[in-house]
Amino acid sequence: MNARSRMILAIVGAAIVCLLFFFLFIRSRQGELATVRTNIENEENLALQLTTELNRLKDLQARAPELQAELARIRELVPQEHEVPHFIFLVQDAATESGVTFLEITPTLPQTPPEQAPLAEVSMAIGAQGSYFSIQDFIRRLHELDRATRIDNLNMSREDAGSDAIGLTLQARIFFELPSAPTAGEQPEANVPPPTEPVGSVSPTPAAPAESPAPAETP
Repeated sequence: MNARSRMILAIVGAAIVCLLFFFLFIRSRQGELATVRTNIENEENLALQLTTELNRLKDLQARAPELQAELARIRELVPQEHEVPHFIFLVQDAATESGVTFLEITPTLPQTPPEQAPLAEVSMAIGAQGSYFSIQDFIRRLHELDRATRIDNLNMSREDAGSDAIGLTLQARIFFELPSAPTAGEQPEANVPPPTEPVGSVSPTPAAPAESPAPAETP
């Protein structure tokens, strides 16, 4: 065998060795390499998400005093108890300051809002009578009360053809926090439990509990 033949055989042998090395070692590892690259990409995405969440938490920590103040303000608007007597006093004060000559408030028992919000509500019918401007001022004062109040229906009508008196009837709702969930061993209560104090119209002394609270009139 001459030198040229030996060189050709050496080249072919080297090529075969390279192909065997490629198929036995490199090609079999390409799948593992793709998996590793995918894992690295997933970990980088996770690290980015964690960094974003960490920055958000740091921002919340820096704003903690501001958020606590906002929470306290919201608790005044939506207290833990229904506080219906206090709300009726507020409405009566608004009526007195606006010059309304007649006021009637008829609250109902607490219930769950029809919107299924995570709150409890007390509905009440409010009737008032006065001049157009006193009724307008009364509605404005209701809007500015330190209590979350929703007016679902409002009607105004002239009380008498020969008088300037305007009659106002509206259906409003106030909200408070849902009672805490029962602890172990306690029986869950259906819907919203009755309040610990009677829900009724305001009077000089607390009214006795009744199934249908009587409306209160103020001159």
